[in-house]
Amino acid sequence: MIRRWLRSLYIQIFLSFLATCVLVFVGLAVFWNSYFTDFFYKDKKELLRSRSAEVVKLLPTVQEGALSTRELRLGSRIIGRSINGSVWLVDAKGAVLNGSSDREGTIIPKPLEPLLAEGLRGGSGYSAGQYKVDPYGGEGLLAYYTPAELNGQPIVIMMLVPALESSEALKAIRWNIFVPLLFSLVAVGVILFVLSRKLAGPLQQMNHAALEVANGDFSTRVPVSSDDEIGELARSFNFMVDQLEQWDDNRQEFLANVSHELRSPLTSLRGLIVAMNDRVIPPEKFSHYLKICDHEVQRLQRLVDDLLDLARIQNGTDVFRTRPVALPAKVSEVLELVQSAASDKGLQMHMIGPMPGTPPLRCELDPDRFAQILLNLLYNAIRFTPSGGTITVELAAEGGEAVIAVRDTGIGMSESELLRIWDRFYKAEPSRSGDSDGTGLGLTIVKHLVTGMKGSIAVASELGKGTEFRIAFPLLAPERYGS
Repeated sequence: MIRRWLRSLYIQIFLSFLATCVLVFVGLAVFWNSYFTDFFYKDKKELLRSRSAEVVKLLPTVQEGALSTRELRLGSRIIGRSINGSVWLVDAKGAVLNGSSDREGTIIPKPLEPLLAEGLRGGSGYSAGQYKVDPYGGEGLLAYYTPAELNGQPIVIMMLVPALESSEALKAIRWNIFVPLLFSLVAVGVILFVLSRKLAGPLQQMNHAALEVANGDFSTRVPVSSDDEIGELARSFNFMVDQLEQWDDNRQEFLANVSHELRSPLTSLRGLIVAMNDRVIPPEKFSHYLKICDHEVQRLQRLVDDLLDLARIQNGTDVFRTRPVALPAKVSEVLELVQSAASDKGLQMHMIGPMPGTPPLRCELDPDRFAQILLNLLYNAIRFTPSGGTITVELAAEGGEAVIAVRDTGIGMSESELLRIWDRFYKAEPSRSGDSDGTGLGLTIVKHLVTGMKGSIAVASELGKGTEFRIAFPLLAPERYGS
C-alpha cells in the first residue's frame, strides 16, 4: 500500500518539492544562526583572544623565576576582571593549576573536557553553551581555549565569560527565525500538495479514461479545468477519443456496408444456382441465367479488387512509383481509352489544353495511378451524363499547380449528395443514374490517390446542369524537366 502510494506521481512531485524547500529553509536557518551568533559574540571573541595572549606572555617569566605563582594568580585575576570572567590554566589531567577563580586544584567540569582535549592537540577556538561552572552555575558562558606551556608541561588556557545576555538574545533571534520558517514550510507544503494534486489529478483521470477507451468505452471524456498545458493535454486526449469513436463508427459502418454489398450478389447467385439445380429454371434458359451469374461474379470481383486497392492505399503498403509526367500527353492517352465508351452512349468528349505561353505542365506522379484517377472520373461522367451530352477535360496552370478539370453536362448532384460522395459505398440512386453496377468505392479511392501524390481534389455540381471535378498537383521546377 505504501509503495503504491509512493509511486503516485503527485506524491512524488509533492515530496520532491517539499524536500527542496526543507533543504532551503534549513540552509537559511543555519546561515542566519551562524551570522547572528558571530555578530553577538564577535567583540567578546576578540577580547578573549587578546587577553589570552597577555596570559601567554606571563608564562615564560614564571618558568624563568621572574614571576611567582602568587603573582601569576594575581595577574590572572586582573585579566579575569578585565573580561568580567575567569582565567584557568589547566594541565593535561584536567586540573586547574592556577587561575583567577578559587577552583585552583580542582578538576574542570565534564562539559569542558572536549575543549581541553582539543587544546592539548594544539587547537584553539570558542564554544558557547550552558556550562555549570561556579560562580556562574547554569549561566550561558562563552569559552575560549588555546594551548600553552608552563614549566615545560603542556597546558590549556581557558577563558570563561558570562554570555547570558548574548545567549538570551540569540535564543530569541533563533525562535524568531525558526517559527516563521516553520510556518512558511507548512504553508509551502500545503501549497505544494494542492499544486501537485492539480498537476497530477488530470493525469490520473486521463489514465483512468485511457483504460476505459482501451476496453471499448468511447463515451468517456476528461474534464478540462484549465487553459494551461494540462488543459491542452486534456483537450487533445478528448479529441483523440472523438477521432477513435468516429473511426470505430466508420469501421462498423464499413463492415455493415461490405456485408450488405457482398450479401446481395451472393444471395442472387445462390438463388439462381439452387433454382437451376432444382430444375425450377428449365435447362433451355440456363445460358441466360448463367450470364446473370457471371455478371454478379464480375461485380463481386470488382468489389473485392476495390476493397483491396483501398486497403493498400490507406495502409501505406501501396508504393507510388513517381516520376516526371507530362500531363497533356498522359491525359490524351487516357481520353483515347474511354472514347469508345463515350461514343457508344452518344457523348462528345473534348480536351482543352493549357493557354499559350503556359509553362510545360509536368508533375511528379505515378503514371498508372494518375491514369486510374482520370479513368474513374471519366467513367463516372459517362455513367451520369445522358445521351447527347458533353464531357470536357481542361488543363491549366494556376499558382504553381497543374489543374485538371473534368466537366460533364450530366444529371448533377444535390448539396446533400456532394457531402457524401467521398464516403465508402455511397452510390447515387439507380433511378437517377440508371446504373447499379458501381461499388461505391471509386471516388474514395480517387481522393486517397490524389492526396497520396500530394495533390488536392474538389467538386462542384448543380442538379440538372452537370458536375465538375478539379484536381491540382504541384508543378515541377523547370530544372527537373529533363529528369
